[in-house]
Amino acid sequence: MKSHYRRPFHILRRFNSASASAASCTTKFVPLIDNYKRLRHIHFDGITPFERGQAIQNMMVNANVDFKKIESKIKKQQHEAASQGMVLNDYEDELLKKILSMKPVPTLLTFEFENVYTGGKKLKQDPTLPEKIKQFDAVGCKYYQLERGGQITWHGKGQLVAYLILDLKSFKNLTVRCFVDSVLLKSVQNLLTKNYSLKSYTNENPGVWIEKNNLKIASVGCNIQRAITSYGIGLNVSPDLNFLNTFEMCGLPNTTATSISTLKPDLDTPSIKEVGDQYAKEVAKLLNINLVEHLSGNDLKLENDEQ
Repeated sequence: MKSHYRRPFHILRRFNSASASAASCTTKFVPLIDNYKRLRHIHFDGITPFERGQAIQNMMVNANVDFKKIESKIKKQQHEAASQGMVLNDYEDELLKKILSMKPVPTLLTFEFENVYTGGKKLKQDPTLPEKIKQFDAVGCKYYQLERGGQITWHGKGQLVAYLILDLKSFKNLTVRCFVDSVLLKSVQNLLTKNYSLKSYTNENPGVWIEKNNLKIASVGCNIQRAITSYGIGLNVSPDLNFLNTFEMCGLPNTTATSISTLKPDLDTPSIKEVGDQYAKEVAKLLNINLVEHLSGNDLKLENDEQ
């Protein structure tokens, strides 16, 4: 995969407007292989240390990238054999099919993290970053530098963080921009409409908004490596909004964050797991995936700790 897929997400996203982007992603996304007709949703109960969540995500991304390299070599060899008029015997053909069928399935990881601030690639060049980190420390939040697009955002208690890991090339019509706008963000919007009767908007700035240019309820950031996606969205369910509204988030001054519980105070506050299940359902629908497996991440956390 060419290196332009590694550029920060905010450079890749919109050309002129949200409507122009949506218009270019109206085609149906269809899984191209059988094991991409299933979405594995792994939720991690309780408060997860941010470093542990990153380690789990990295482990899964690396497994996908490693398999992608193997897959590319097999397909290259098949092409070369065919171009030379060579035909595989039944055993060889069946063996290669079995190897290719072992491709990792699309996986959605959902967390509720400890209180932290994170920065995208652009923050590496910010000369004021050391001062910002001191301010974050003063309110009890660590800072983590990430390899995603976007700028500074907050993750923590009362927020759903969802990381979607899959191979874009295993879906028909799924470009990077369509993945972000019409899967990651659209799933948030559908979740809010169907479960909480909340109308929302997207605009030229990353995220989901309750007003057309204010009241941000979800952030987004994405990284692509060999067409394998990582990171995703942060949806404000019931966080302490002081963490989001004290500092400038996502490089957007004069904007305010909001949450489901703030907008719907008369409703019982949903659990992070409940909202995570709702998000998984909407992601699967938009990707035309018929089966969603909901799993607990507790065993996975233990396995990761042992490693």
